[in-house]
Amino acid sequence: MKERALALFLLALFLFLFPVSLVFPLPLGPQGLPPLYLYLYGSWGLVVLLAYLLFRRP
Repeated sequence: MKERALALFLLALFLFLFPVSLVFPLPLGPQGLPPLYLYLYGSWGLVVLLAYLLFRRP
């Protein structure tokens, strides 16, 4: 359990500290939405989903 929690922490750290401004040079993405916001909310949702799956009680 502690190893999975540490892995989730490291994944979140990598996702949010990575220089995302270098990845998305275009200001508009699909349907006119900024790709930076899509990345941040998508990453946040992924981390929350993985934390839920990791810490839920059976």
